[in-house]
Amino acid sequence: MAHISLYRKYRPSTWDKVIGQNHIVTTLINQIKTDTVGHAYLFTGTRGTGKTSSAKIFARAVNCLNPENGSPCGKCAVCQGLISNNNVDIIEMDAASNNGVDEIRDLRESVHFQPSIGKYRVFIIDEVHMLSISAFNALLKTLEEPPKHVIFILATTEVHKLPQTILSRCMRFDFRLVSQDELVELLKNIFDAENYPYEVEALEQIAVHGQGSVRDTLSLADMCLSYAPNGLKYQDVLEVLGASDFDTLYTLAKAILESDTATVIQKTEEVYAKGKGLTTLNRELAEFFRNLITIKNIPAWKCGFTQNEHKEVVALGSQHDNYQIARIMDILATSETNLRYTAQPRIVFEALLVKASELKTESSNEALASRVNELEKMIRRAALNGAPVAYTQSSTPQAVSKAKIEATISKFATKESQEAPVFEETPATAEPDERAKMVVGLLLTALREADQTMLYRALSRQNSYMLQDKVLSFNITDNATKALFENADNIATCERLLKEATDDAEYTFKLENTSAGARKLTDDKLKKLADVFGTKLIDRNN
Repeated sequence: MAHISLYRKYRPSTWDKVIGQNHIVTTLINQIKTDTVGHAYLFTGTRGTGKTSSAKIFARAVNCLNPENGSPCGKCAVCQGLISNNNVDIIEMDAASNNGVDEIRDLRESVHFQPSIGKYRVFIIDEVHMLSISAFNALLKTLEEPPKHVIFILATTEVHKLPQTILSRCMRFDFRLVSQDELVELLKNIFDAENYPYEVEALEQIAVHGQGSVRDTLSLADMCLSYAPNGLKYQDVLEVLGASDFDTLYTLAKAILESDTATVIQKTEEVYAKGKGLTTLNRELAEFFRNLITIKNIPAWKCGFTQNEHKEVVALGSQHDNYQIARIMDILATSETNLRYTAQPRIVFEALLVKASELKTESSNEALASRVNELEKMIRRAALNGAPVAYTQSSTPQAVSKAKIEATISKFATKESQEAPVFEETPATAEPDERAKMVVGLLLTALREADQTMLYRALSRQNSYMLQDKVLSFNITDNATKALFENADNIATCERLLKEATDDAEYTFKLENTSAGARKLTDDKLKKLADVFGTKLIDRNN
């Protein structure tokens, strides 16, 4: 018996087996259930996402005598008749090889024939973008007003090549790339049905290289089954696909980020010596950096890594800024085109990797800003941890004196508060230390840059604050500030900006209401004020 490839053997025959396209499946099922089927559909999307399979399911479902949840039952006389390739009610046409006006004229003539066993005759035109302009023009009128028993389903991977006159006559459905998790789950179900042992990591690697295409993923799985007929392991997949393991990609990425050019060249040589394709390595490295920047900004995101691998990626991302990682991604993304059209791919690839690893020496404004930002973070982190920061004097214009740095740090931290009202008794507080002043200065600067003007002005008037460990607390001395911070969102905003400004998630923001607004006047003070203003003075605090 001839071998049947996995993507043909497990082609979906009902809607519940179509993965990754819930937005389309739900719509089509509802149309079948409510009998509101259209006359022309356009299925578009990348290869292997289920366009043709969905068209076939839909063609059988609209004709089925007893559809089950919008899917063909497969048991009635109509379903049995439509399974045969000889049926004349579902006509598949490949526009790549039948793209002339004569073929479309023949099709236009055949639409007038009544269906033989079902309710509708369904014409599926695959790769419809290959039709000539004359063929499109010949199809227009029939597509707009076909007989009631005819449904057209046009499928294409390049929808931009279709004339607007065709697009406007069709109900369009865009098929999306299938997620890695869904592809892994599909592979599990298929391998379980085949009684074939596997490692989950191996399936994840296949899904990554499938790049969102179900057909490509199953084709790769077929190759792996042939290579390892007794069971699939992670290393088997790497060997079949010419892929690199996590350690290789991590080491190479770390060397690029740390400008370790020697390690970059050495690891590239090791990969090349194993016969791995440079295009594959470039694509894997670009995907690794994409996962790196994702995890850096969303630490909970797993990106298919194991627990230990995820920890290493989180640590690596925390040591480098978004700009540097994004620039490396940009270089790797554009290098695939260069590799495709060069006679010396190895030289071009290594040159691009060296360029990526030497971004610290790039002279653009963005690179300079990135380096300054990184230095500021290092100095800030050292100062907040209590480490002394050494400053050197120099006669060059670029030298920055200690006095200038201190003035910049404490610029917004020591603003004098307004004179306290005569009815308030402000408790005496110790002079804030230099570390507290710096933290407050960072918070005020962050508030100002975030356009939180009211919060900035309110806190800049407060000169009673304290920093204990990593808890910054302010003593509220006026009713206006107290009223402003009765809104919990304002407190949350201050704490969020404090964490960002210090680059430390452990910092917290706290308010102390020691004065509770205006204090009650004592009898002694009331007597003194009565002597000045008379006996009609009213204490509104009572």
